[in-house]
Amino acid sequence: MLNNLIKFYQNNREILEDMVKISQNREVGYLLSNNNFGHRPSKIETEDDIINYIKKGAISFHISIERWIDLNILSEKVSKKDLNEYRLGWDFIIDIDAKSLDLSKVTARIIVDYLKEKNINPIYIKYSGGKGFHIAIPWEIFPETINIYKKDNFVEEETRKLFPDLARILALYISKNIEEKLKKIILLKFSEDELKEYGVNDIERFNPYDIIEIDTILISSRHLIRCLYSINEKTGNLSIPIKENYIEKLNPEDSNINNYSYEGIPYLTEDLERKESGELKELINDSLLWKIKNEVEVVKFSRLAENYKNREGIEETKKDVEEIKKRKIEINEDLFPPCIKNILNNKEIEDGRKRSLFILINFFANIGWDWDKIEKYIKEWNESLQDPLKDRYIEYQLEWHKKLYKNNKRYLTPNCNNEIYYKDIGVCTPDNICSLIKNPLSYPIKKIKSTKSSQDSQNN
Repeated sequence: MLNNLIKFYQNNREILEDMVKISQNREVGYLLSNNNFGHRPSKIETEDDIINYIKKGAISFHISIERWIDLNILSEKVSKKDLNEYRLGWDFIIDIDAKSLDLSKVTARIIVDYLKEKNINPIYIKYSGGKGFHIAIPWEIFPETINIYKKDNFVEEETRKLFPDLARILALYISKNIEEKLKKIILLKFSEDELKEYGVNDIERFNPYDIIEIDTILISSRHLIRCLYSINEKTGNLSIPIKENYIEKLNPEDSNINNYSYEGIPYLTEDLERKESGELKELINDSLLWKIKNEVEVVKFSRLAENYKNREGIEETKKDVEEIKKRKIEINEDLFPPCIKNILNNKEIEDGRKRSLFILINFFANIGWDWDKIEKYIKEWNESLQDPLKDRYIEYQLEWHKKLYKNNKRYLTPNCNNEIYYKDIGVCTPDNICSLIKNPLSYPIKKIKSTKSSQDSQNN
């Protein structure tokens, strides 16, 4: 595989040139052949950098949505405020994933048409190499500043500092505005049997976002997307730029490393002048006003996105939780995953306290702790914070969850890939066990098995 990659890139210098272009001022991550991620932050400055990474075992490359003034700042433990200061800008990437490529094609077409109706230009489209697309609006056409509603007043803020929040709001607003059209076209194009294969059991209550994900809704700072012309290690296909009229015609085999020929289609690789788009500014302002006036809808679309994320690997997570219960395993702090330990040890946590509380309550409840122990532990954790949550809020959340669990209803902790809960609050620092799981609740049982396996190997 690695030799084939080197040969492909060396025989396609234009592809290497575009990969270098798009990587400028961006953090680069790379997946190794052993399925581990390489050092972050990395960078690509020359074509030789790409070849050298592959020689060291890199299979695929991923780049940040954000552009940075100085990548070195990312090597340190930095606050959200510092990240904002060192951010040069960010592109708006609508990251579409779905149960099938055909569903993603429908979604991509509707979103592109929506943006064209709003006279947003330029728009770039890239096939992910799997079952999705990355639709991009470049930073160069964003307004320098935006008026944000804060504490009953509008405050002018630099747009570069508003990532990921503004990207999420834009993605939510677009998702809301295309929902009915998306639903209508899916019901016309796909049979009831096809939809059942995607997990749709009730056509009357069908929501397109049960089977389609706009990943942008849940991104965090330093989020990476697959780099232009990087291979998708699962399919062997390249992530290629495509023209808008090619969305429906796309055949994944055309992007296979053995079939693809460079076409020179741009994707965030053009040298654009910094020129604000009035149409984009209007779309941004409309999305911000919608958020102010429609908090219920904002929550609804956020939850739909979360539910899509949390369904991945749900049966395995439930099985792991059930195994803890059946074997009556007592889970102590030594068996906690890194994210839970980080929440408990981070006394300076600011804007992630409520999310942390939700994670902790449901983690403790699912590993079999009784409510007295949970309540004591949660209150001690809250008291240790520099800026604790109000006692009443803690009590309300505990009571609400108690009633839920008493009625045999429960929440699993959010999945690891739900960035808004872990990466966004700075607690995701994975170890070797984390690569085996999709949810923190699976960590204790996997660690127990991994430790036993190591001990058995040593004894033998």
